[in-house]
Amino acid sequence: MTMTACTVCFGAAEPIVRESLNAGIFVLLGTTVVVLACFARFFLTLARRARAVRVTDPPISRERAA
Repeated sequence: MTMTACTVCFGAAEPIVRESLNAGIFVLLGTTVVVLACFARFFLTLARRARAVRVTDPPISRERAA
């Protein structure tokens, strides 16, 4: 039994099937890009907030801490 590619991958598909599969692939890629961009924005926001807190808070001296 030989395994070959499906008719879409092999190139014998109807144009509507190819267009639908391409649209599905682009939707999935777009979703992946949006989710990764949201993660990146979240971590950048965390970094900015940490930097802002570090800049505005004066360092704690040993006398004040005790």
